[in-house]
Amino acid sequence: MIEIFRNMWRRKFRTFLTIFGIVIGIFAFTVMGSMALKLNKMIDGGKRFITGQITISPRGADYMSGTTGMLPVDLLNKIKNIDGVRAVEGGVSLSLDEPDPDNPTMVSFGPPKTIVSFDPDSNFKNKNWETLDMREGVMVNSESADNEISIGVNVSLEKGWKVNDEVEIRGEKFKIVGILEKTMTGPDEYVFMNISKARELFVENNPFLKSLKDKSEEASKISERELSMLPQATRNQILEAKTFKLEDVSTSAAISWKDGEDPEKVVERIKEQFKNEVVVLSPKKMGEEIDKASATMNAVILGSALLALIVGLFSIINTMVMSISERTKEIGIKKAIGASPRSIAWEYTLEAGVIGLLGGVIGLGLGSLTAILINKKMASSGAEIFLLETNFMIGVIIFSFVIGIIAGIIPAVRAAKLKVVEAIREL
Repeated sequence: MIEIFRNMWRRKFRTFLTIFGIVIGIFAFTVMGSMALKLNKMIDGGKRFITGQITISPRGADYMSGTTGMLPVDLLNKIKNIDGVRAVEGGVSLSLDEPDPDNPTMVSFGPPKTIVSFDPDSNFKNKNWETLDMREGVMVNSESADNEISIGVNVSLEKGWKVNDEVEIRGEKFKIVGILEKTMTGPDEYVFMNISKARELFVENNPFLKSLKDKSEEASKISERELSMLPQATRNQILEAKTFKLEDVSTSAAISWKDGEDPEKVVERIKEQFKNEVVVLSPKKMGEEIDKASATMNAVILGSALLALIVGLFSIINTMVMSISERTKEIGIKKAIGASPRSIAWEYTLEAGVIGLLGGVIGLGLGSLTAILINKKMASSGAEIFLLETNFMIGVIIFSFVIGIIAGIIPAVRAAKLKVVEAIREL
């Protein structure tokens, strides 16, 4: 090993440049890889959630154009009676913050801050995510007051909200009773509240539904005789207003299946009976789509880092070829006094491996420091974009050593094949 470091020291500047090339490659690999780890952690949590339930939404929903796209209670009750269905929970979700036309929301890393409803009267539980751990306080439940909410850790960090704080959300006052433990995915950005309050907020922020709600009381006072005398278009509007009920406002629903049931078969039964009324998302197909998206993003991220590594790899090859050319005489002497081709090859291969290892250690250190500093800066809003894991860091070190070994194989084999007589002639 001492001989290897002595040989590297002979051409200090060249060795430094070669190590620097590896440092750049491993730095890029560390930064991009830790970003991919964070992304995969988020995607994995989302996949676990989406594959733990059957999700349905109203077919043809378009509130902006005035098309009624809801899942009425009667429809959800019918779905509950389908063979294999264990429970159905209607729900609504909407952005936590009202959009500001003067300050459009910037693209964020991860899901936006979202209000998510829960139904205290439903016994629905996601198959893969039945409970969420709490950092502080409790999760809202059937015993909670309507104005009580639990929030994700990132919401707490960004808003500065704490347990027992009274906060205002879209003009309504709420009391925070719990903060969730970090999940690295969706729930970190959620505000969980009773579905009745979520529905009220949703309706108040939807012009079409708000109009229906405001007109429903007036419509109920119109008699059948008066109704029959009105134009058809007006009559239809009044009938729609008459039938409006707040409990019918569900933009989606989650369905759990009974133990031992194949969820894909339950999906087919729902589609068969309600294909014209709902869009059904299969857990299996949704999982496959998520995997495809994840593979594409990982390929882009890690592919960019690998390009930098390839440059470093060729840098090592170039350095080792030049080193062998300069040490031809030395190789001839070593062979003349009994050094075997294998020992010659191993010496130069190991030298290349050490160069890769040194570059890897420095590159990993700089990459990790960069990731830590950026995460620390963004921690106040819970928007960390890097994730460093011990196994990943060990893998980077091993990978950099292996890259060096691979790069050194061709020059090392060339050195081992040198003829003693031809090498000594260089003396």
